[in-house]
Amino acid sequence: MIKFIGTAQQDKESILYYCQSENGNYFFKFSTSSDGLKFTDKAKYAFVFDQRQQEEQDYNWKNLRVTKQGYEYLMTYKLDSRTNSQVFAATSTDLTRWQKIGEINKIKETAVIVSDFKHNDHYVMYFGEENISIALSADLKTWKPNTKAVLTPRKDYFDNKDLEIGNVYEIDGLLLLTYYIKQDTGKTTNYSVGAAYFDKTNPEKCVFRSDTPIWETPVEFSHLRLTPLGSVVIDGELILYWMVDDTSIFAVTCKIPVIHETKYNKVFSTLIKKHKDNPIIAPRSDRPWESRATFNSAAIYEDGKVHFLYRALGDKDLSVLGYAASKDGVTIDERSEEPAYIPREPFETPGGNCFNSFAEHFASGGGYGGVEDPRITRIDDRVYLTYVAFNGATHPRAAISSIGIEDFLKKQWDKWVKPKLISAPGMINKSAVILPKKINGKYVVFHRIYPNILVDYLDDLEFNEYLKGDYFIAPRKNAWDSKKVGAGAPPLETKDGWLMIYQSVGYQDPHRYKIGAMMLDKNNPEKVLYRTNAPIIEPDEDYENDGFKRGVVYPCGAVIMNGNLNVYYGGADTVVCAATTNLDEFLDEMKNHQEPKLTKIANPQFSDK
Repeated sequence: MIKFIGTAQQDKESILYYCQSENGNYFFKFSTSSDGLKFTDKAKYAFVFDQRQQEEQDYNWKNLRVTKQGYEYLMTYKLDSRTNSQVFAATSTDLTRWQKIGEINKIKETAVIVSDFKHNDHYVMYFGEENISIALSADLKTWKPNTKAVLTPRKDYFDNKDLEIGNVYEIDGLLLLTYYIKQDTGKTTNYSVGAAYFDKTNPEKCVFRSDTPIWETPVEFSHLRLTPLGSVVIDGELILYWMVDDTSIFAVTCKIPVIHETKYNKVFSTLIKKHKDNPIIAPRSDRPWESRATFNSAAIYEDGKVHFLYRALGDKDLSVLGYAASKDGVTIDERSEEPAYIPREPFETPGGNCFNSFAEHFASGGGYGGVEDPRITRIDDRVYLTYVAFNGATHPRAAISSIGIEDFLKKQWDKWVKPKLISAPGMINKSAVILPKKINGKYVVFHRIYPNILVDYLDDLEFNEYLKGDYFIAPRKNAWDSKKVGAGAPPLETKDGWLMIYQSVGYQDPHRYKIGAMMLDKNNPEKVLYRTNAPIIEPDEDYENDGFKRGVVYPCGAVIMNGNLNVYYGGADTVVCAATTNLDEFLDEMKNHQEPKLTKIANPQFSDK
C-alpha cells in the first residue's frame, strides 16, 4: 500500500513524500523532479527519529508541510487520527534524515511556517482549517497564536466555506498564501484553491485576495475524491499536487497569481486597441434597407482587401446583408448600394414567403426576421456563408449558402447558391462557423445551443443531416464567461493552433456581452488549449451602449493582416466596430495567462505493490 503525505522543495527541485508498506513494514520515501512533473522512478528512503533516536514506525501522517529556515528544513504534520488533532514538527538538514521536535503547543490545525522569514525577530506561522490565523515564535518551539483570524470565508464568493491553509511563498516582496476550500458531497471531495498576499512588514495584513479561484476541480473530475498534497514554485509557475481517488497523482500547473487584479484582468483589453474612428460602418439614412442598424459583420481577407458582409436593418425591420471593403482593414473604401444577400426561402422570410429579389420583399411590406449574424469562410475556391435564419415565427436556426471566390470578388451576388437549413427544428441554434481547413479529412463546424459551443465533424458540406454536436466547449464556472459561450469569427490558423474569437455572457455581469479568445488544438479543434483569463473587448464605449441593445459587443469576423489580428464586432446591435493588436504579442500573452494545466504524474514507483 502507498500513501502520499505531502511535498517539499529544494531550490528548483520538487519532492513528493509518501509512505509505503512492504512485507508488513512501513517505509518513509520520497521521489524528486527537476521540473515538478517528471519524477524519478528510483525512490529514496527518508528516516524520522524521536528524541530517543527511535525511528517512526507507521507514518500515519497527513497535511505535511516543509519550509526552509537557514540551513535547516522544518516539517509540520498531523497524525491521521480522529482522536489526535495536534500539529507536530521535525527538522532536517538534508530532507532525508529527520529529527522530531514534538508537538507544537496550542496549534491543532494544519500549519505552515514561512521560509527564511522573521517579523520583529519572530518566526511566522499561518495555520487553520476553518479560518486562517497567524502565530509567532522566537525559537520555533513555543508559539503564540493570534486570536483574530487573518482570512475567513466570504459570503457570495467561491471561498464561502471552511479555509484550509496551503503553502506560503515570498513573491515580489510579499507573502503569497494559498488555501483550499473543500466541498464534500458525501461520495466525492472537490476543491477550489484561493490565493492571498500579505504584507511582509505586517504579516497579519492581507493586501490582496483573489475573487475567483486560481484552480478548481474540473467537471471531468467532479465524481472523484481529491486530496491536496501541497505545492511548489518552479520557474515562475505554481504547481499544485493532488491525490485522486487514492490511486493517482496529478499536478496542476498555473501562473503565480498577480496582486494587481485590475491590471491582470485588463492586460488583453489594453493590448487590443479599439479603432480610434469607431464605428467603421454605421447606418445610412439615405439607404432604406440599412437606415436603422448595420452591425455584426463577417470578414475575410482576400485579394489585398478585407471584405465585409454585415447585417443591416432598415425601414421594414428586415435583416439583410450589406457589403463593404477596406484596403487597410479599418477604413471603408467601398460600400454596396444594394444588399449583397437577402432572405429568399420561407424559413428566413417574414410570413414564410419565397422571394427572388429585394424589391419583392419591400412590396410585401417586410416584417421582423431575415438573415442575421453572418460568418464567412473560404475553403478552396468557394466562400461559405453561415448565418441565422429567422422567419419571425419559429425558432431561429443555422443556415448555409456559398459562392465561388471569383464571383464573390466580382460581387456577382446572384451567384449565391440556394440556402439550406443546417440545424434541427424546434431549438434555437446560432453562431455557426466553419473551420477553413479540413482536419483528418473532415470539415469542422462550430455552432451554439445554449449554453455551449458545439462541434461537428462532417464528411462534406452538403448537410443531408442536421448538425448534432459531437463535442462541446462549455462556459467556465466562476469565470467571466460563466453563463454562455458562442463562436464568433471562424477560427484563424496560427503557430500555436486555431485562434477562436468568441462571445460570452457571465453570471457576474449577466446583461453585457463580452469578447474573449481561446486557442484550439491544431489537430483536434474541439480541444481548448487555453482561453483568455479576462475579456479582450468589453462594452465600455458610447458606441457600444447607445443603440438598440446596450452593453453588447458581438464578434462575427476576424482576419490576420500584416502581422496584426483585426477583430470586427457589432456595437450595441447598431454599428460595426474594429479592434487591432499585434498577433505575436497577443498569442504570447494568451500563453502567459493560460488556464491551469492538469497533468497526470506517471511513475511506476508510485503504484501500489
